[in-house]
Amino acid sequence: MFVKKLVLHHFRSYDELDVSFPEGNIYLTGENGQGKTNVLEAIDYLTLGRSFRRAEDKELIQNGSTEASIYLEYHDESDGEDHVLSCLIGQGYKAFQKDAEKVRSLSRMLGSLLAVHYDPSLVFFFKEEPMERRKFLDEVLSQVDAKYLYALSRYKKLLKERNTALAKDYDLDVLNVLKDQLIQLSYRLVQERKRLAKILSAKMAPLYARLFGEEREVHLLYKTTCPLDDDQESYVQAMQELFQSNRSSENLRKTTLIGPHRDNLLLYREGKDIALQGSQGENRLASLALRLALQEFFLERKGKRPLLLLDDVTSDLDERRAENLLREIQQDGQVFVTGTQIRKGYDRFTVYVCQDNTLRRK
Repeated sequence: MFVKKLVLHHFRSYDELDVSFPEGNIYLTGENGQGKTNVLEAIDYLTLGRSFRRAEDKELIQNGSTEASIYLEYHDESDGEDHVLSCLIGQGYKAFQKDAEKVRSLSRMLGSLLAVHYDPSLVFFFKEEPMERRKFLDEVLSQVDAKYLYALSRYKKLLKERNTALAKDYDLDVLNVLKDQLIQLSYRLVQERKRLAKILSAKMAPLYARLFGEEREVHLLYKTTCPLDDDQESYVQAMQELFQSNRSSENLRKTTLIGPHRDNLLLYREGKDIALQGSQGENRLASLALRLALQEFFLERKGKRPLLLLDDVTSDLDERRAENLLREIQQDGQVFVTGTQIRKGYDRFTVYVCQDNTLRRK
């Protein structure tokens, strides 16, 4: 898939922006603070309905304005058609449209536009709290599996109810009913997360080696408090036993101690946890390799190659590894890269210059 046109009104630093893009590699260059990242953020916003910079919606609205809007035309190779996605962001509300029809639920839009992003903060991806890696797994799976999204939504609702029941010392029968429902829902979440971790691990290992420039053994480890039984009946039985053994601790701590809400995703390089013993450069390449592996996963599952949005990706890489990355990303599909200078290897990119919050093709 590729973006053909992007129109912004009062989004971040842009009063108005109307720009067309060709298929292929795009390089956005300019000094810091000129709006390069804002372009990537606007495109990515239409994938999940939120900012990859963890900004609140009100922060996306230009100072002095009450609303911001994003309009995007893209080509989808899975059906051979052009489509339009748009969003209106206001103070405390947002509304999406696809092909001029209102999207009543964001879940109905997930998977329409696929994008994989990288920004410098992701160097700390494996060092951050486990919640960020659970969110990563959930976001990926929600875009390719509507049943997973439904199970996840139900699980979160029931988990909140059960934690409230524990805090208020509800009757044991009520707690058991909520526990049984949580167990049934958790089976799908655990199985899909486990499967995704295995697939991404296999894909990122050779990518990491090519980015690093030499063989490096890496693998993802899916860590969970839940049993790893593939058979649902065995899984449910093992979960019942785990809840029983943790009953006293739960009553004391007033929270649910077993379940996928406590999962983690770890990366080991040559047997060592990269978050604890890996250098910052190794963590950066690992996070990049994971994103490139995710691009391949989306292509296989959805039949279309996602956009690749790489913000300031080569500035902290040495020349050899920057060249390795550029070789890796110059393939079918559309790639957006931002940077402050045009370095070696960008000769095959269409260059756009960001200056004074305008975007001009060079």
